[in-house]
Amino acid sequence: MTSPRLWPVALGLSALIWIIATAGGRQIFIKEVLGDAFDSQAEHFLRGNVDVDGEAIRWEAMVVDGKARMYFGPFPALLRIPLNLIYPAGRGAWSRISGFLAGEIALFAFTGLISNALRRSSLSVRARNWLGAACLIGFVFGTPLLLLLGNLSIYNEAIIWALAWTLGALFFAIRSRNTEGHAQTVSLTAFSFCAAGALLSRVTFGAPLVLIAPMLAIHLPRENRWRQFAALFLPLGAGLGFYLLLSYARFGSFVGVSIDHYINPVHREFAHKYGMFSLQRVPYGLADYFGLRFPSLQWQAPFLKADRNFFAHPHLYSIPFSETYLSIPWGASWLLAGAILGVIYLVRRNCADLFEHGAAVAFALQGLGILSFYTLSQRYSVDLYPFLIFCLLVFLRRGGVLLARIYHVIIGLVLVSITVNSLATVSWLVDSDQNVRPETRAIWTRFLGRSSPGATSESN
Repeated sequence: MTSPRLWPVALGLSALIWIIATAGGRQIFIKEVLGDAFDSQAEHFLRGNVDVDGEAIRWEAMVVDGKARMYFGPFPALLRIPLNLIYPAGRGAWSRISGFLAGEIALFAFTGLISNALRRSSLSVRARNWLGAACLIGFVFGTPLLLLLGNLSIYNEAIIWALAWTLGALFFAIRSRNTEGHAQTVSLTAFSFCAAGALLSRVTFGAPLVLIAPMLAIHLPRENRWRQFAALFLPLGAGLGFYLLLSYARFGSFVGVSIDHYINPVHREFAHKYGMFSLQRVPYGLADYFGLRFPSLQWQAPFLKADRNFFAHPHLYSIPFSETYLSIPWGASWLLAGAILGVIYLVRRNCADLFEHGAAVAFALQGLGILSFYTLSQRYSVDLYPFLIFCLLVFLRRGGVLLARIYHVIIGLVLVSITVNSLATVSWLVDSDQNVRPETRAIWTRFLGRSSPGATSESN
């Protein structure tokens, strides 16, 4: 089978990722909201402790024994260590470089996944090229990746790294099943490193990969099995061990965050009373993330008005509104359509193997976790995308005649998604997102041909 020619498209999108992440290409070393907290955490790691400077983490601090701690995954802080050694003047302003690197990893991992899936499809070479290119463009402009790149505050930086490592791990997991010998060992090692990176970026992304690792081990050949086991489990085991020890050092618990220490009294008291996770929230989360509510129209650019939505359920959510400004059926309709068809092939007899079933369940559990969380936000919806992407890949591989008949429909949905998602996201960044730096907001405003807004205060 012939793989589609997607790398030129990926290279072109790389340039666009740089422009989006740096607000035009020149705003590189900018102190994003709370971004210097990762630098502070890195410095404390080098001193042999897990504290963080209170003025760096501010309203997101966890106070343990009078010392500030942070609950965000440590990977962006670990990345700061070599960056600050190479260029000390960049201290506190690495968020955009970090986000660009994560975006590149995510893009090229997704490119490899789509290329591999379409290579096994029954489409013509021309159709593979068109559909593959559309999927790549949709990935950048028709998913929340655009939001993460447009605002690389502390909240989004860890998430974009978690997504990038997850897609990288999935790419190498699939690759390891189609290789043998030394090539398989390399793929298993790469999967393990990526899975550890995801776990250390955001645990909700790493946990499914921890479950997927034993599924890869089941089908390893008997020859050199111990070497393959070591490649598969040693880097991931080291990452898991570091995560558990860091959690215990930070909060005295291996499970991670201890809400008792959260400086935010609203979230702290709500979690004490109703819990951070509850399955009772799942139907409401589904309605929020998958509802058909369309953004309001406005006469001035960008013509769609993205804002918070009133969502008062005081026994379910800690705040009376949702920050999901665009639901998945509008923002990523192409991906949702492919995922639904992929689920159909997953449940049909003899249409998917054990690994595909197991990986889909692992990613579905990740989605279930975020649906039961005690707040709703566009950035949290990213936890649903590994499942959607995996199911899309299943459909691209298994779709056969159906894919040949409807691939042009998916391309059309990509056009709809990138239009709606791009306009709504720009509206959110300009008018509603309180964590966008004033200078970044001004750049987006000038791009729209509007007068510059006043500076907004930082908050979570």
